[in-house]
Amino acid sequence: MRILLITILLIFSTSAFSETTEVEVKEARTLVTATEKVSISSEIAARVEKINFLMGDAFKKGDVLISFDCKLYKAQLDVIKADHKSAKIQLKNDKELLDMRSIGELQYQLSESALKKAEAELSIAKLNVERCNILAPYNGKVMDVYTNVFTSIEQRQPLMDIVGDGLLEAAVVVPSKWLKWLKKGYPVKIIIDETGEVLDAKVISLGAAVDAVSQTIELKAQFNEKYESLIPGMSGIVKFWAKIKT
Repeated sequence: MRILLITILLIFSTSAFSETTEVEVKEARTLVTATEKVSISSEIAARVEKINFLMGDAFKKGDVLISFDCKLYKAQLDVIKADHKSAKIQLKNDKELLDMRSIGELQYQLSESALKKAEAELSIAKLNVERCNILAPYNGKVMDVYTNVFTSIEQRQPLMDIVGDGLLEAAVVVPSKWLKWLKKGYPVKIIIDETGEVLDAKVISLGAAVDAVSQTIELKAQFNEKYESLIPGMSGIVKFWAKIKT
């Protein structure tokens, strides 16, 4: 009888302090974003000669996206190359004259400065010619084009928006109290509004701060695969299976 009483008390004590876990499905709106998105602009003022990729076209890293008419920049490079060659010859001659004490140290230093200036101008001229072709920084697609062939453009003028073909992300804003159970690596399901597809993703980052007014925090979830039907700008619903201890 005594042993039975102790057993009953132990069972009662254990059940009184045990926790149970309930699973609740929670939802939040999301917007699909690209991990790599760049607005392409020109680093020189020139006339557009060729646009090799239009909206929706896919490209590879290193492909020439846009090329410019650079006859002027190439002509300037030829002139500066000639000036640079002359400055090198002048410095060599002045060194020989300095050794023979036919000129003073000041004259030689002026020739040195002239060569350094010519070298700097040559570097700039070469860089301008290199900038006559805009190369793709990674594999991706063209989102939009803002110029046309034969159009004269200014330096830093936006020309094209591109996105990489890497895994896409979903930006989500959720209540900060979800941080009790929501962690990095948490698996989620995302229902895409435009296609109705249910896609797998996982939380890859949590915001650095909670919004003091709305008491929300932003997070990003990355899709597990490259889905052909998925493109930036789509929207949807993220489903979280919250494991809440009670």
